[in-house]
Formats: sequence, C-alpha cells, structure tokens
Amino acid sequence: MDNTSGRAHGMARGFQAVAVVLWGLACSGYARAAEPTGPSVYLEGGQTVQQGSDTRMVTIGLRLPVQRTFWDGRVTLAWDLYLSDWKADALPGVRSQFSQIGLVPMFRYRFDAGQSPWFVEGGVGVSYLDESYQTANKSFSTQWNFSDHLGVGRSFGVERRQELGLYVKHVSNAGLRRPNPGETFVLLRYAYAF
Repeated sequence: MDNTSGRAHGMARGFQAVAVVLWGLACSGYARAAEPTGPSVYLEGGQTVQQGSDTRMVTIGLRLPVQRTFWDGRVTLAWDLYLSDWKADALPGVRSQFSQIGLVPMFRYRFDAGQSPWFVEGGVGVSYLDESYQTANKSFSTQWNFSDHLGVGRSFGVERRQELGLYVKHVSNAGLRRPNPGETFVLLRYAYAF
C-alpha cells in the first residue's frame, strides 16, 4: 500500500470511528438543557485533506460565549481564540513546524427549537502564522490569513458541558496576494465548558 492510499485508508477509519462515537452519543439518554453560558476549552486534531499535502494540526482553544441568542434561541454566538501547531511535509532544510493563532466568531445553530444536543456551526475569522507556510507542494504568500470553520457536533453529559464534533477548517488569504493555495484540514474536537 503506497503512502497516499495508506493515508486515505487511515482517514476513512478515523471517520468511521467518529461516526460510531457520534451515533453512540445520539442514542444516549442525557437530559436536555440550555446551552452552557460559561467559557469552555477545546482540543482538536486532524490533518489536511488535499492530495499531495500532508500537514497535521493540533489545537488548543478557548471559547467565550456571548450572552445573546438569535432566531428564538436556535442560534448562539461565541468567540473562539485558539493556538495551533502545524507539522508539515517540508522540503529538506526548510522549516516543518508552524504556530498559528486565530480569533473566529462562531455562530451555532441547534435543532429542535434550540433544545437538541446536536448542532452545526460556522464562522470566518483571522489567523496569523509565525512564519510563511511552505511545504513540498505549497507556499503561502502571507502570514495573516482568513480562517473559515464549519462543524457538526453533539453536546452531552451533565448540563451539556461536553462536546464532540467534526470540523473542516480552511486557511487562506482569500486571494489578496499570490500565491494563495490555501490549506484545508479535517479535525476532531472535544470541548469542556466550565
């Protein structure tokens, strides 16, 4: 099995594991409660999805909810402040590890008039890489970039203090400067609210 098909097989197994966990949570009988109002911390990890690119990301983040709801409580707003570590498939003699800091407003929609433990969310914010990102196949022209996030997940546990979700994160400068290949990651996130 070559490296590309091995990585694809590994990602498929990872998605299967996430599906099993989310299905198990969906079948559990946890009580419904309101959205947690305090801050939460999260950890997420994953890798790029483009063929020919092999960068892994690990993130620690802080979510600060805004005490405002929209659309009869179905939509909430929070700020995500995060620090990520990227490990890339760099060229020989070129830096392979990068740090990213970002700030993203996230809008979350809960099903069942805001009472469901299931949610989808998304947001577009800004991020900064400590050095220009270069790999064997890509080169960013800017250190400042936009950071687009889209996720689906489920809250569980006492007062919905825990969450598990699957996210797609795209980082690019939106064509403000060339080259702008962008990088897209698929990430698994675990969060805990205080």
